[in-house]
Amino acid sequence: MALIAHHPLFLLGLRFPRRLRVTVRHGHVTLHNEIASRKLGSGDSFVVPAFLRFACDVMPGRVQPAEFTLALEHDEADAPSGGKRWSRALAQHIFQAPQGKWTAARLAALWQVPPHKARARLFAEGEALLSLVREQRLAHALHAAAQPGGAAQRDLAQLAAGSGFASVPAFCDACNEVAGLRPAWLLGQPAGPGHRPL
Repeated sequence: MALIAHHPLFLLGLRFPRRLRVTVRHGHVTLHNEIASRKLGSGDSFVVPAFLRFACDVMPGRVQPAEFTLALEHDEADAPSGGKRWSRALAQHIFQAPQGKWTAARLAALWQVPPHKARARLFAEGEALLSLVREQRLAHALHAAAQPGGAAQRDLAQLAAGSGFASVPAFCDACNEVAGLRPAWLLGQPAGPGHRPL
C-alpha cells in the first residue's frame, strides 16, 4: 500500500534502523538532511542509508494526490559498525519488538553490562534510551502503515498499540513532536491544506 498525501506534507526527524527505499508513484518527494537533498518524481526511488536522520517533503500533483512507498531493505551491509554502533543496534531491536518494555535494565541484560554502562554507551553516541524508543516506535508505525493492508484496516488505537505506545495520546504526541505528523494521515485521511508541523 502506498502512503497518500492530498496536500503538501512535511515529515521531520525520520530515522530507520535499516536502509529504507522510498519509491514515488505520483507527485514529488524531497528527501533531505543538513548535508544533502534529493528530489524524487513519479517513478523515482532512492535508498536512504540506515540510521540517517532525514526529513521528507511530500508534494501532490495538480490533479492527483502524492503516493509513495517505504520498504526496508535487508542486507548484510546493514550490520551495525562504525559510528553509533550501540544505538543503531538498539534501534534495530526496538523496531523489531516495539511492544517490548525497553528499560535500562533490559538494555543492560541485552548488552551484558551494568545499567549505568549501557546508558553511558548511548550517551557517548549522543543518544538517550527513551528518545530512541519513542523514535523507533514511530518509525515502526509509519512503516506498518505503508504496508499492504497496513493502516487501511486499523484505527489509531490498533496502530499505536501495535507499535508499542501505551495510549493513543502518547502516540499522537510522538507523531507531532518527533515527526511533525498528524496521526490521522497514517490512516489515509487528508492532512489538511498547507499543513506544516509546528
